[in-house]
Parts: sequence; structure tokens; C-alpha cells
Amino acid sequence: MHYLSLQRTTQPVVLLIILLCSISGITRAGVQHYQAPLGNVNWQTSSKKLHCTLSHEIPLYGTATFTQTAGHKLEFRLTAKRQASRNRDRAHLRSLPPEWKHQTGAVDLGEVPIHKGNTPFQLQEDLSRRILVELQKGMFPTFSYRDWADARDEVIVVLPGITIKPVLDEFIACLANLPIYKFSDFKDSLLHFAFGKSTLNKKSQKRLDELVRYIKTDPQLKYIDITGHTDDIGQHRSNEKLSQQRSQAVKNYLIAKGVSPQLFKLKALGERSPKASNRTDKGRAQNRRATVRLVK
Repeated sequence: MHYLSLQRTTQPVVLLIILLCSISGITRAGVQHYQAPLGNVNWQTSSKKLHCTLSHEIPLYGTATFTQTAGHKLEFRLTAKRQASRNRDRAHLRSLPPEWKHQTGAVDLGEVPIHKGNTPFQLQEDLSRRILVELQKGMFPTFSYRDWADARDEVIVVLPGITIKPVLDEFIACLANLPIYKFSDFKDSLLHFAFGKSTLNKKSQKRLDELVRYIKTDPQLKYIDITGHTDDIGQHRSNEKLSQQRSQAVKNYLIAKGVSPQLFKLKALGERSPKASNRTDKGRAQNRRATVRLVK
């Protein structure tokens, strides 16, 4: 009797434990899978003179984008409709074969950091190029991580490497044709003027046109410092005014080409800061100038 009583008492408890474990197991094993249907994969590219973009919409998740601007390195960004909310999360990145390539092995691309906000994945050039290569091979680069709500589900985000070849070829061609701009090549510019004039000559205009193309590619630029100078011929007050006109002429030209008026800081030093001796024609010609300095 004692044994039967104990058996009746423990059976409901055992069943309750099994039920709770089952429910708990189901909760932890959840998967959120994001991938465009294979019949509706749409890669798009935009090829401009200074900017190349390759993008793919992931239904219900966000957008995968490869981008490069002249003077900058290739980047990959994966934006999400839901913000990443935890610090120091990481995701596993693998390149998986599609079902019809069952003899091809997966490629482990390592762990990548997850950034808080709407752009959780921001990859640098080396890994971005690796993903492009995997897509070109017809592979499916895949991000997997614990969900940002309570970390119970595994989130899987897939970039399908199908229907991509035509646009990928166009994107790669765009990258190859991007001009190479370096900040050091444009940090300092020197423009010269005719005696008593503030008119920009053709050589100065060409240099400023090149400068404009660079400025439009550098979002980190803080301001543009323009300083006007003269030689020592003439009255001090007149030279101060002329140096100001030279600075203003440079600013006006850059604004007319599309540079923001908010970026400029102008100075007029007149004859007070000669670059060369004012005792010779050659020296005075070097002093009739404006300097343009980019500051980041």
C-alpha cells in the first residue's frame, strides 16, 4: 500500500516535469529564418562616376549593401528593420552551398561583431571582398546569431548567390573604374593670381575642380580653410582688401560647383605672410596667392 501511494503521488509530478522540459526545449530551439524566395531574388547595382553600390532586399529583415566611394575602401553593411539592442554581441558568418551543390562544403568565415542600432553588421574591405567571391561562386553567405529580444531564438540571415552574375559583373566593373583619391593629395592646394587681380586662371580652376570631386567623396571633412595673400606692392589697406577678394573668389567658385557654404573659414593676410622675397618679380609672383587647406 505504501508503494502504491507513493507511485500515485509521484506520477503527476514526473509528468509535470516532462511537460515543463518539453515547453522549455521548444522555446530555446526557435529559429527565425530570413531569406528571399529563390524565385524572387533581386540583386540591384548602381554605377556612378564616384560611387558604386550593390544591394539586395531581405524580406521582413532589411537590406544588404556593398558600397565603395572614390577615395574609400569597399564596405558591406547589413541594415535591419529592428534595432540591435545589446552590446558586444557576435554573429557566426558562414558561406553555405545551396541544396543543388550538395558535394560542395561550407566555408567558415569566422565571427563578426554586431553593432547596436539599425546597422548591426558593418564589415571592412577584406571580408566584404570575400563575401563577393562567395556570391560569385553561387554560395549563400549566412549570418547566424541569438535574437535581440531574449536570446532564445537563433536568427539566420541568408544572402543567396543566384541571379547575381550580371549585376555583380557590372558592380565589379564600376569598382575598377573608380578614381583613386587620397586625402594627402588634396589636403593643401596653392593657387596663384596675376598682379592686382582676384580672378582665377584656368590652372587654378582645374585644381579646384579636382578638389570639388574629392570633397564630395569625403564625409569626414570638417572645414575648408582659405587664406588670401598679396605681394608688398601698393598700400597696406589695399593689399588687405585684395587678399580678402582672392579668398572670396576661391570660396565662390567652390560653392558654385556644389560645395556647402557651411564648410568655409576665410582669412586675409595681405602682404603680412610672404612665401618668397618681395625683392624680385619671381618672389612677388609666388606671394600673390591663396592657399586652400582641408581639415578633417
